[in-house]
Amino acid sequence: MTQYSIRDKCHINTNYDTDTFVGIRCDKGDFSVNFPLGFCLPDNDKELRKDIILLINTIASTTRRKDSGVTRAAASFNELGFPIQAYLYLINDYISRGYYRERETHYHVSVKGKINWGRTIKTQKPYLQDQKAYYLKFVTKENAVNESEIISLIHEYCVYESFQKMGWLFTSVLPQKPRIRFNKRLFLSVVGEKMFQTYNDRNKALFRSMLAIINEEQKEDAPLDFRYGTYRFEYVWEALIDRVFGIEEKSAYFPKTMWLLDDKYNDNACLEPDSIMLWNDNIYVLDAKYYKYGATRRPWDLPESTSINKQITYGEFISGQEKLTVGSSKKKTPTVYNAFLMPFNKKSELWKNSDSMLSIGEAISTWKSNEETYERIQGILIDVKHLMRVTVHQDESEISRLAECIEAAIEKRPIEWRIG
Repeated sequence: MTQYSIRDKCHINTNYDTDTFVGIRCDKGDFSVNFPLGFCLPDNDKELRKDIILLINTIASTTRRKDSGVTRAAASFNELGFPIQAYLYLINDYISRGYYRERETHYHVSVKGKINWGRTIKTQKPYLQDQKAYYLKFVTKENAVNESEIISLIHEYCVYESFQKMGWLFTSVLPQKPRIRFNKRLFLSVVGEKMFQTYNDRNKALFRSMLAIINEEQKEDAPLDFRYGTYRFEYVWEALIDRVFGIEEKSAYFPKTMWLLDDKYNDNACLEPDSIMLWNDNIYVLDAKYYKYGATRRPWDLPESTSINKQITYGEFISGQEKLTVGSSKKKTPTVYNAFLMPFNKKSELWKNSDSMLSIGEAISTWKSNEETYERIQGILIDVKHLMRVTVHQDESEISRLAECIEAAIEKRPIEWRIG
């Protein structure tokens, strides 16, 4: 395994032209780790390795990928890859437990050890005294590790493969070379049977990861070539926003349309906002925009008229629905707010150690009075790494901060800002 300079292999993509891939890529043995627009790289390698794991976990948690079900087709979010989670699981399990070994039970005739009374009574002749039976020798049990068991040899192979492909994240040292040659049919049969037989959850997870690695067959002496990640990080960004801030069921907030043809109604596909957030009896319509403004601070990298008008439509529809009341007081008509959520690096020179949420302005239209809160769409930047680190679904502290950021921005901008 080649020793890599982790930092030299890291890249923050610009989202220009073809520089859109986010994830881990290896082209003919040459690794690169590609972080999303606005990500902040740490100063030391220890933290950088943690951020690589964060990147892997973010991609895994926001796509449909399964440890043992990776395809090379862009089935979801144009994602590509090989079973990286399986390799990482094998490495972590090996570091904590070592090689998987089957234990065999051997029985011996001895005067000491753990006695197996059933076998002793059946096989050993007792010494009789005063109508009592005494055994001078016993059948004792001893557990021994069988290192030549085929499942152990297959595990050695999978551990070695894992370190070859992903071990550079942890160390430059490879474990011992496997003592068995790759045989896909045999490996799948043995590991599959072991997984079926075990009731140990940790071993079951180990065998599942081994199966994923075995299925990812690499030809001998072929250059290592793979990709794990996505060319469409905007969908990951939307999923992160919805996971942290959004409610699960939001179909009631979709403006619907239909055609009347030959006295029959024909439904159209709905307009669907990215996320709906509820807080303090109010409704917040959130549009996740993986746009470059946070990295450029240029107005033309902000959402365009189509997106702005769509948000106004959402707000107007929701505000007119009396049934969409929230909070403890169901009689109260909620205030509807609108916001674009875009990525940025709070430590960059452009923003100079800002908070992880930052209001940068608001979008309005020339065809509305802009007197309603939903007609003033707030532009909010959210630090990419901060959002990736939030693993709680519908995190109340984050929801509260975002609501406060949006409302404070509405209140502080003067009325002269409105057009109409």
